[in-house]
Amino acid sequence: MKPYGLVLAGGGAKGAYQIGAWKAMRELHIPIEAITGVSIGAINGALIAEGDYEKALELWTNVEVKSGVNLQTELKEPENLFSISNMPLILTEMLRNGGVDVTPARNLIGSYVHEDKVRASGIPLGIVTFQVSGFKPVEVFLDEIPEGELLDYLMLSARFPGLHNDSPDGERYLDGGIYDNAPVDFLRRRGYNRLIVVDISGMKGVGHRADFSNAEFVYIRPHDPKELGESFEFDKSMVEMRMEMGYLDTMKAFGHYMGKAYYFKPKEYRRMLEKYGYNTLPELEALAEELEIPRVRVYTERQFMRALLKEAKEKATLLERAGLTQTLLRVAQPILDKASEELLQKFKKTKTKKEEKKGKKEERKGKKEEKTAKSPRKSRYPLADEALKQFSEEMELEKQLRKEKKAHEAEQEAPLTEPKS
Repeated sequence: MKPYGLVLAGGGAKGAYQIGAWKAMRELHIPIEAITGVSIGAINGALIAEGDYEKALELWTNVEVKSGVNLQTELKEPENLFSISNMPLILTEMLRNGGVDVTPARNLIGSYVHEDKVRASGIPLGIVTFQVSGFKPVEVFLDEIPEGELLDYLMLSARFPGLHNDSPDGERYLDGGIYDNAPVDFLRRRGYNRLIVVDISGMKGVGHRADFSNAEFVYIRPHDPKELGESFEFDKSMVEMRMEMGYLDTMKAFGHYMGKAYYFKPKEYRRMLEKYGYNTLPELEALAEELEIPRVRVYTERQFMRALLKEAKEKATLLERAGLTQTLLRVAQPILDKASEELLQKFKKTKTKKEEKKGKKEERKGKKEEKTAKSPRKSRYPLADEALKQFSEEMELEKQLRKEKKAHEAEQEAPLTEPKS
């Protein structure tokens, strides 16, 4: 396979997605000939250039907020640094020390990224940061960085507002994502035209340029970026989910899985297309998302349709119960109103025509709502409904055939009895 240039966007804790993508690229034997990255993308880029996947996995599996910051007071929400509940403490650190001390994070990254091995790989590594004092982007490749300063530049690229500023030249820097959070153009200027972009954030930066002309791109990003959570949310289950999603999306991007939101093996998906039709499958996936069918896993047709059928039935039951309750309330309401009116009549002899008119209007409204509740609502997914009905009938037929087969086998195995003389 021909080599690709790799572009890694910034996004903090969401960077676990890129490690999952790297796992898929390794399995597919995709060679990487150059890398540009921003913030966590720059750090992941250095790990990928070094080539030790197991060490990178170890880093991401064990990373925690408390292992990356130095705070005198315990965080109220230890798995999400910049959560609202932690903001008073963060603001205090900014006023007192100029930002949160990330020396532990620097030391941790330094124990996994070895500059000599990154340089020895021969893979050009480009890093983007933003110099505040000069109000300009700083885009540098590893061959332009002085020996021994790679870790400094990685930390400068990931210098999120609120974190302590520490630079080798004494200047103030900010996260490179402010300028370009997916540095495609930076890599293309070096002559690379076959690119894989692993994007984990909706933000692109004020200086982002993405010229897609006369180039080959494989663009990998989540179906819904919001699923990746917050940039400083290092919950272990979220980290694992992000890695799995990155792996599956990359395998899908290279044709090893199919589906819009969900994941199916190509043979399975094509069979579903033939069976249900090209317009039906998008509806089935949209319905699955609405019913909150778990997304980050590979499905067979049977697994997917069964999950859909089960959730659709449960939702229908809940809606039916809710509709019955509403109907009962609507039916009871006029009776309660009438009883109240009769009670009031004992104390009040007169009633204005306006009140009577209002009462009749509300009664008519109640009857109209009751009629609406009883009438079936038009489905938003008619094709999906038909497909589920078809699948349900097939399951019933299979069940009946198994039952008949079992009865036949039992009949064959039954001992023959001689007729009585």
